[in-house]
Amino acid sequence: MGVLFIDGAPALMIEKERLIVVGDLHIGVEEKFADSGISFPNAAAAMGRELRSIVEKNNASGVAILGDIKHRITNLTREDMNSFSSFFHAMDGIGIKVARGNHDAYIEDLLRRIGFDASVSKEILTSDSALMHGNAMPSEEAVLKDYIICGHGHIAAQVNGVDRKAWLVASAGGGMKEHYGKYNKNIKLIAAPAFNRLITGSRIGYETGEHLPLLNNGLFDFSNAKAYDLYGNLLKR
Repeated sequence: MGVLFIDGAPALMIEKERLIVVGDLHIGVEEKFADSGISFPNAAAAMGRELRSIVEKNNASGVAILGDIKHRITNLTREDMNSFSSFFHAMDGIGIKVARGNHDAYIEDLLRRIGFDASVSKEILTSDSALMHGNAMPSEEAVLKDYIICGHGHIAAQVNGVDRKAWLVASAGGGMKEHYGKYNKNIKLIAAPAFNRLITGSRIGYETGEHLPLLNNGLFDFSNAKAYDLYGNLLKR
């Protein structure tokens, strides 16, 4: 057992726990489009329904979110709160764990305000995986796992001249030995695309390494990393 990518969706499942994993919801980012005269009404509720459908179709036990649940870090607007509430109400009854992201200030308080019970932590550890946002160094326990799964990078790749969401998979790099006394030499990094359909992401390249500390400090080998589209096809870099 290991990790199963959900065909056609920016989501994967940890098979042993049957836990669906998604990253970077950025609820409220639709307001940026509204400022330009482009409206996506009920985008957060639709995202919640999409995630719920993935959970139900795959008979999953629950969901882990790799951070950046909300887009605006502080000073949420009324529209932000309505969107935040709409997403979680669409997920009512489904167990959710959150790996806190850099946009997730006051996330516990916000969840309490809407009456939603979710577990929030820096890392989520399963039997063979460590789930985290990706903006900080993994714990010593995390690097003993088979997989580190992170968000933060909003991974995308060019497919037929168009940028598309993608997965990036990398093996341990030379920096792992420098930073950790013990680690799993066969560990893999899986960097996720943003789950939010309004975010295409950043095309894999120099900026990917810049945005992900797990790559720019050499923990994982970015130069030999492989990219896959949402249907599991290996992409040229």
